[in-house]
Amino acid sequence: MIFVWGRKAVYSPAGYVADFCPVCRAARAFSVQRIGMAWHVYYITLSKGELAGYQRTCCDCGMALPMEAGHYSRLSVEQLPLAQLEQATNPHLSLRHADALAAAARLREAPLLLDESERRRQLDAALRLQADALDEYEATTRLDKEVWWSIGAAFAFCAAVLTVLRQQAPQNMDTGFIIAFFLSLGAVAWQLSQMGERFLQRSILPKLARSLAPLQPSQTELDEAFQRMGEQERKLAKRIDSARVQQAIAALRG
Repeated sequence: MIFVWGRKAVYSPAGYVADFCPVCRAARAFSVQRIGMAWHVYYITLSKGELAGYQRTCCDCGMALPMEAGHYSRLSVEQLPLAQLEQATNPHLSLRHADALAAAARLREAPLLLDESERRRQLDAALRLQADALDEYEATTRLDKEVWWSIGAAFAFCAAVLTVLRQQAPQNMDTGFIIAFFLSLGAVAWQLSQMGERFLQRSILPKLARSLAPLQPSQTELDEAFQRMGEQERKLAKRIDSARVQQAIAALRG
């Protein structure tokens, strides 16, 4: 029997703040999560764990970003209207993100009139943000719902097979259970192998499309941006390409 234990990150709600979202390219409300490192047994924890930091998640697009608690005057216990939330939690938001807000305003006014260097900078920044998110995801152990469902189904299937064999063919119980076990193991392994692709489809591509759509990037611009990312040996450049990004942008507009 394999005994699974160790330490894992535990995320718990801590409040709300206002800040700039690089995906939405605007000020947004963020939910704040406390990150604790807690001991687990089979990924089940009994406490919030020792404080390791905080993260903020955009309430609009769902982008999770690291957070410095000292940048905010306080955390709000409820999600106030954005103007009130900004005044209560981050009154210096417009000054701290003046350059980003100005760049977003220029993009909204005339996306195709931005000079080449500015378009390249914004394309690279959007790709780099999602490349960092992918690297963080692959550096942690987080099982998605499909994996948990497959684990639950595997236990149920093995239990059902044992019950049937015990009643109808007890002489074949060992062999039958071994077959059921490896079939279940294969199903769980398949779901584990697909976790990365599901994360790309559900999280990376939608956010990338949302941040790039205002730029209206051409195929050539995207190809060049992915080439630059490939030269930096970023994993994202190996996992998706410009065609998938354009499909995601088209789906967002449609």
